Amino acid sequence: MKKTITLFVLSFFFLNCKSQNLKVKNLEKKVELNYVIANLQIDNTVQKELWDRSQFIKIFTISDSKATPKGLFEGTDEVLSSLIISATPDGDYYTKSKLYKIEGINNPKITEIKEGKFPEFSITIEHGFYDKRKSETFKFKGVQ
Repeated sequence: MKKTITLFVLSFFFLNCKSQNLKVKNLEKKVELNYVIANLQIDNTVQKELWDRSQFIKIFTISDSKATPKGLFEGTDEVLSSLIISATPDGDYYTKSKLYKIEGINNPKITEIKEGKFPEFSITIEHGFYDKRKSETFKFKGVQ
């Protein structure tokens, strides 16, 4: 009897389990998204939590040939970078997130991400050619 009940329970479990129907979506028509993902520099990603984890900042660096003026790096395949900045509130609220882009930066280095009066924050970036580096601070508004 015990074997029969066990067999019944197991067969009920396995017969009622449905596998996921995974599907592949073709995103090739999302040209800008494809461009960004293809040019991401994963090693340069920066993440910072602000205001006791109520806001999450992620900064992605991309190699941006579209933001590079013709002739800037004559004779090489070098391009300028751009930074994509995402400010997301706590939780899975990407629909309420803010997305910014700073274009055409030469060799950027993020030196500071600083909280301001909620939800404002600033990012300081050092950039430029090796002998002409400068530091700039950009102000952003996160999600309230």
